[in-house]
Amino acid sequence: SPCARPAPACPLRPESPLRVRLSMAAEMLVSVDGVALTRAPATGVLTLDMGGGPNALIVSASGKWLCNGLDIAWMATNPKETPAFLESFWRFLARLLVLDCHTVAAINGHAFGAGLFISLACDWRIMRTGHGFANFPELNIGLRLSNPFAELIKAKLSPSTFRAGVLMCQKFNSAEALAAGVIDQECSIEELPALAERMAIERLPANLKLRNFNPEAFITMKKELYPEAYRALNLGVYGATPESRL
Repeated sequence: SPCARPAPACPLRPESPLRVRLSMAAEMLVSVDGVALTRAPATGVLTLDMGGGPNALIVSASGKWLCNGLDIAWMATNPKETPAFLESFWRFLARLLVLDCHTVAAINGHAFGAGLFISLACDWRIMRTGHGFANFPELNIGLRLSNPFAELIKAKLSPSTFRAGVLMCQKFNSAEALAAGVIDQECSIEELPALAERMAIERLPANLKLRNFNPEAFITMKKELYPEAYRALNLGVYGATPESRL
């Protein structure tokens, strides 16, 4: 049954610290829209078939990194493709933010930049203890944040956490992330897969004892919870000024 277990998704390469590139952003967007794909040899993207839903979705990776952010070096050498790259990634985050099921980020290690944004787009977050930081690196590398990323942060984190993370470039270990509300739970790396799966299964409509779960209404509910973030991610244009209106 498609409702029996959560569908795992890992849009990340397990063998090395990942930096997201254009082809990956496009394929992640397609995968979250429910098209069954296989691992792409060039990118290592793992995609999923949502199986007709309702399901739950788990996003994770293996090793010491969840994701090391956007590929800044690639962007510097491919300026003509950078706008499409960033806009595709924003659309992916928009789709993930309002997916028609519960989504769980199982943060297995460092989540920098894009890795943290992917985690924040999920409904629930669990982070391993003992290794890894969650961090917004823009201040450290001399980049602006962009309206879509800023709106996503504001939708999911408190103003004090947003300020410390962005304006001070604070790195949050699991205990600090839990205290600041960046994550919902922490656990050992050995417990992480089972805990993420249990969290996802507990949130399946049948296990929540919902009488009439409507996936479309669930999407609308998420849009109502995060209207500015969804609008910015879904309509954001590369290079728009901070004061611009979408």
